[in-house]
Amino acid sequence: MKLLSLALCATTAAGTVYFEEKFADKSWEKRWVPSEWKGDEAGKWSHTAGEWFSEGMEAEATGIATTDDMRHHTISAKMDKAAATAAKPLVVQFSVKHEKKDYSFCGGGYIKLHPKGFDQKKYGGDDEYAIMFGPDLCGYDVSRIHLIFNHKGENLLKEEDIKLDYDDKNEMTHLYTLIVETDGTYEVLLDEVSKASGKLSEEWAFPSESIKDPEQSKPTDWVDTKMIEDPEAKKPEGYDDMPAEIPDPDSEKPDDWDEEDDGE
Repeated sequence: MKLLSLALCATTAAGTVYFEEKFADKSWEKRWVPSEWKGDEAGKWSHTAGEWFSEGMEAEATGIATTDDMRHHTISAKMDKAAATAAKPLVVQFSVKHEKKDYSFCGGGYIKLHPKGFDQKKYGGDDEYAIMFGPDLCGYDVSRIHLIFNHKGENLLKEEDIKLDYDDKNEMTHLYTLIVETDGTYEVLLDEVSKASGKLSEEWAFPSESIKDPEQSKPTDWVDTKMIEDPEAKKPEGYDDMPAEIPDPDSEKPDDWDEEDDGE
């Protein structure tokens, strides 16, 4: 069973919240649309706090949960307006509890941000998205946080995995946070502890931040030869009279040296 709650916002001194869902009551069903793209292979969602939670915290622990093993669980909700990273940092944050996770457990719990216009009833893995973010777990061997960006129709995977430690994969609730800054940097946090940060252009196959100036050209007197002789260079006085080889004054013949076989 996997429980989910999420929030999406742009942060400033007065942050704009583009989307927030606490699954506090049954009204969530009016906002979220389960996909039918897998037909009979699609799993159902339930509204629950799970089998265990902190005493007196059932309301806070309530989310939506996957209910069927070996099934695809896909669901979506529309945002009131589009989010962007040009003027403000973007924060994507959600919590997940993998409550029943045997050693053989394999699954992902991803959030995807999509452009408008797709059919929520038919929403599936081939629908274009801008960002995909969340844990990818398979037992205790494969464990990472996926962060994929779409650039001009191509999904760009991070060149190095954001790895999870052993304790990051337990059955407790974990908070996943993605921050994309306006300057093209990012940070991924797990339970408010940084797991990865850096520049998007250096860790994904985005176009280079700098390009060649098409108006720039080489000067007319530019020389492509990498090394040329110094026209001012001159041999030291007596250089041509110096022998090519000189004997080592400290060398001695070995005791078993044979001049007839080894030379003088």
